[in-house]
Amino acid sequence: MNLLRTVSLKEDNPVKSLLNKLNHIWLLIGLEAAIWILGLTFLLLIHSPGETHFTICPLANMGFDFCPGCGLGNSISYIFRNEFIASFHSHPLGIFALLIIVLRIITIIKDNRRRYA
Repeated sequence: MNLLRTVSLKEDNPVKSLLNKLNHIWLLIGLEAAIWILGLTFLLLIHSPGETHFTICPLANMGFDFCPGCGLGNSISYIFRNEFIASFHSHPLGIFALLIIVLRIITIIKDNRRRYA
């Protein structure tokens, strides 16, 4: 037991150093920015725009044809694939939504950097 305790308390322990770096990165990014980054990464790497799937949109589930938010994910995914016309047809405000999300991520990281750096 004492051996484990002395190993974990060493200053040059690489695991402890790595955990400290990861904790510092987590403090700089924060939960909200991490969620936005993961969402954009999903739209960039995994999402196939235009495919139909289950939706949680209450307006679409009630049968309304128009929803102000439906199509934003597809639109951003089309932007990542350089298909700007398809992006505009999917949702006209997709480029502005992407811009706002990126600006929000930058603002959060700047605020966290000022607070925790």
